[in-house]
Amino acid sequence: MGAAQQAQERLRSFFQWFTRRAFQDLQSRDWEVADYLSEVLARFVRTEQLRRVRDPQGDPTESVVEMLLEIQTASQDPELERDRFQFIGDYLLFMAGLFREYTQARGFLGYYLAEGPRAYHRVWEVEKGLFRPSARLFERLSQGFEFHAGALHYMRKTFFHEPSPEDPVEDWRRRVLHLLN
Repeated sequence: MGAAQQAQERLRSFFQWFTRRAFQDLQSRDWEVADYLSEVLARFVRTEQLRRVRDPQGDPTESVVEMLLEIQTASQDPELERDRFQFIGDYLLFMAGLFREYTQARGFLGYYLAEGPRAYHRVWEVEKGLFRPSARLFERLSQGFEFHAGALHYMRKTFFHEPSPEDPVEDWRRRVLHLLN
C-alpha cells in the first residue's frame, strides 16, 4: 500500500469512528451506510474532489444544475452516468449534512434534499440492472437521504467546531487535517 493509500485509509478510519458514533447516537445500526459516509468524507477532504465533474471545455462545473446538465449531454455510457450520479449524490449528502446552515442560507437545502435521493436512486437502478450487491446500499442511501444528511449534520455539530461562514468547506478541511496531525 502506497503512502497516498495509507493516508486515505487513515482518514477513512478517522471518520468511521465519528460516523458510527453519530449513527449509534441516532439509534441507527446501518454500519454499511455509516462506513460509506466515512469514505465520502475521506474523499472530500481533498477539495479538488468536490469539483470533479467537468464541462465539455474541461472546466469544473459550478453548480449541481450544471452537473446534472453535463450528465444529460455526456455519452450514453451507463457506467459513466452511474458514476456521475453517485458523485452528485455524494456531493449533495456532504453539503446538506456537513454544511446545512451554509446551504440553507443560500436557499439550496431543499433542492439538495430533493435531488440527492434522485441521484442515488439512479445509481441504484443501474446497480440493480447489473445485479450488483451494492444496489441495496444505494437504495438505502436514496430512501434515507434526509436522515443520513441529518446524521452528518449531527456528527459535525457534536464532534467538530462550527465552520467559518466565509468558506466552510476549506475551514472544515483545515480542522480535520489539524486533528489528524
